[in-house]
Amino acid sequence: MASIIVVDDDVGIRTLLKDSLESDGHEVFAFITAEEALAHLNQYEPDLILLDLNLPGMHGFEFLQKVNAQNLLVPIVIITSNSDVSSAVKAMKLGAHDYICKPFILDELSVIVQKVIDSKIKDDHIAFLRRRSQYSDKEEIVGDSPPMQEVYKFIEQVAKTSKTTVLIRGETGTGKELVAKAIHYQSDRANKPFIDINCSAFNENLLEAELFGYEPGAFTDAKHRKKGLLELAHQGTFFLDEIGDMAIGLQAKILKVIEKQTFRRLGGTQEIRVDTRIISATSRNLEEAIKKKTFREDLYYRLNVAAVTLPPLRERNGDVLELADFFLMIYNREFKKNIQGYSDDVKSLLTQYTWPGNVRELRNAIEKAILFENNNKVTLNNFKIVELDNNKNINFLTSSSNFILPLDGISLKEIEKALIENALISTHGNQSKAARLLKISRETFKYRMRKYGIHHGQS
Repeated sequence: MASIIVVDDDVGIRTLLKDSLESDGHEVFAFITAEEALAHLNQYEPDLILLDLNLPGMHGFEFLQKVNAQNLLVPIVIITSNSDVSSAVKAMKLGAHDYICKPFILDELSVIVQKVIDSKIKDDHIAFLRRRSQYSDKEEIVGDSPPMQEVYKFIEQVAKTSKTTVLIRGETGTGKELVAKAIHYQSDRANKPFIDINCSAFNENLLEAELFGYEPGAFTDAKHRKKGLLELAHQGTFFLDEIGDMAIGLQAKILKVIEKQTFRRLGGTQEIRVDTRIISATSRNLEEAIKKKTFREDLYYRLNVAAVTLPPLRERNGDVLELADFFLMIYNREFKKNIQGYSDDVKSLLTQYTWPGNVRELRNAIEKAILFENNNKVTLNNFKIVELDNNKNINFLTSSSNFILPLDGISLKEIEKALIENALISTHGNQSKAARLLKISRETFKYRMRKYGIHHGQS
């Protein structure tokens, strides 16, 4: 279903268009003048405008110019007579998308309208994906251990279906999003959008607005209509990361999307139909959440149609060094370096450490090491793992020892330098963001960088 504005002062044409388009399932707003249509555009952004040029008051050319001036990316199809095609051509030079001549055949009109709407949906997808990171070599799944072979079999099998809901479980950092993308890009939806959202990153109201979109006036700052991410995922895949953190009220609405493939924008009354495959992921124990009444049992069963649990890195024997070589290649290219490998003591540490943060922790540790390494191999001088144990003591891990020092007996200088370096890694060198992570001022952060001879980062 699309939202369409019709602007024509001929009551017969206006009524015919409205009835025909509504019978095709579209939402139609019909106006006599361009002024009325512009007033509507101040609040609602449609998917398409059908515009007669010869209108009382403001001419269609002026309307086109005003729409362009507002940077409204709404396709406009001109309604014209056979004797005035030249005006339609001029309108297209002003930004109109296409034109249709009176009298028109309704079937022909439906085809043109659908073609323009499909093009608009594609443009929306492209614009969204340009704002988001896409599937890249950094996100390749790496590892040949037996547990990962089972994961690959699951991906291959599930990718053959296009609608089955999938639940991906596993500890934080095991690569749940990568598996979701692998399923999408191996399915027949691969050429359609993969849209994702992390449910733990938003409060309930913001998450609802992001998922479903909203109409003007739905809340205080809702000035214009906004499409939700579910709409952008039409014909593609929608990935709900950390769905176990979703508020119970929103869970009922997601259940409706899965069962009926419809939803309403916030403040809206129209049911919007969407064809999207739902893949969800969680690091939480959903069965326990059901017992605690924080997760809906009916939603659990709908999500759990095809399920896989990703193995933690400590159970993937042999994969650590393969992953380490893969990340070395990635960050060599990113940092324009030519580090040839890892020293023996670093390799020993790589294989002995249990990696509680899984692949994400490994990748971050290697990124940091390569960033600061100036030798032809990664050495222990730059490859350091610092962790807190259950008693909040700090563990310094090396290839030869794993010793614990209490907080009152540790070198503040070493800890502080490590924290500053890790903050820079986490924020991709942004000093302001890194300072906020450590809850200190940027000036203090820059002073600490100078103190420890850390030169990486951007103001």
